[in-house]
Amino acid sequence: MNPRAVFGDLARRGMDECLFRGLVLRVERGGEILHEEAWGQALCSGADSLPMETSTIFDLASVSKLFTMTAVLRLASRGKLALADKVSDLLPGGDALALRRISAILGSRDLASLLTHSSGIHYWHPFYTRMGESFETILADVLEEHPLDDGVIYSDLNFMVLGRIVEELTGLPLAAAMGDLVLGPLGLVRSSYARPLGPAAAGQFGNRIERGMVEKLGLSFHRWRDESQPIRDEVDDGNCHYYFGGAAGHAGVFSDARDLCRVGRLYLDGGGLDGRAHLAPFLAQEAMRDHGGLRGLGFQLGENYPGGGCGHTGFTGSYLHVNRPAGLVIAILANRLHVGEPGDLNPFRRELSEAVLSAFR
Repeated sequence: MNPRAVFGDLARRGMDECLFRGLVLRVERGGEILHEEAWGQALCSGADSLPMETSTIFDLASVSKLFTMTAVLRLASRGKLALADKVSDLLPGGDALALRRISAILGSRDLASLLTHSSGIHYWHPFYTRMGESFETILADVLEEHPLDDGVIYSDLNFMVLGRIVEELTGLPLAAAMGDLVLGPLGLVRSSYARPLGPAAAGQFGNRIERGMVEKLGLSFHRWRDESQPIRDEVDDGNCHYYFGGAAGHAGVFSDARDLCRVGRLYLDGGGLDGRAHLAPFLAQEAMRDHGGLRGLGFQLGENYPGGGCGHTGFTGSYLHVNRPAGLVIAILANRLHVGEPGDLNPFRRELSEAVLSAFR
């Protein structure tokens, strides 16, 4: 069967099942576009609607972690840091008391433990419920309240800390540092922090899901966004939007399928892109290798990436799959929160990825 028909049938079924309002798929091999197509709507709210285009920009949510990972590995490739460096030696020193508390708890935890989510740091905390307090002070309190775990825990806090380290080493606010380290050098012309650079897919109506999470913790926050309007030109993630101002190590990137595939190609091509070396080849390889718990240096491995691939998923519906055995980069971008009751998108991602691998093996 024609791949276009197979992909189209899957996309329409996903929309019929209300998994998302619209979808963008882009598949590349060696920089060549094998397939690029969009289906459905980027926005559907009352009388407002906007068709999905292949150039539609999405809030990448946790796929932003791959951008932060790339910044850290670029600094490592330049000899500015090493994966074995202690986390406490790399953090900003402005809040000396908080830093001492953090150092006492983290001990010898190193940079690699943050990238592989093996640091044992708690998975999440709404920093915005303590606006005005320093990140390091709140982090120290969270570490004291939630003892480190010995296993792999997927934690936004790991990458928040990495974002702070990038700022400290570059002397720049994170968005500017990421522009110099990642967006500019890799030619990511449609990627940005805090605000999209063009028409963007709509998300959920206010922070309904996160608001429930905060209430379950017995905490309060009084600056929630209007739940009668979909989030579209702002970052969905509460910590990134409210506390960090739109740019954080764990979230904040707006991008499209073209730029996202370029990030995947960087790793598939061993740290180079368009004839220029950006990462040390061994670091690009280490990023995709399982370091335990199906975690690379930022990448995820496992069933969500069939055929021996790796990648990352995002809460808003973003997905990147780098498949070295097939030489493919697959970007699947969906506005999964722009529906009545968001569901689990992973089975659909796997099915579509498997269809792509079957079509282009």
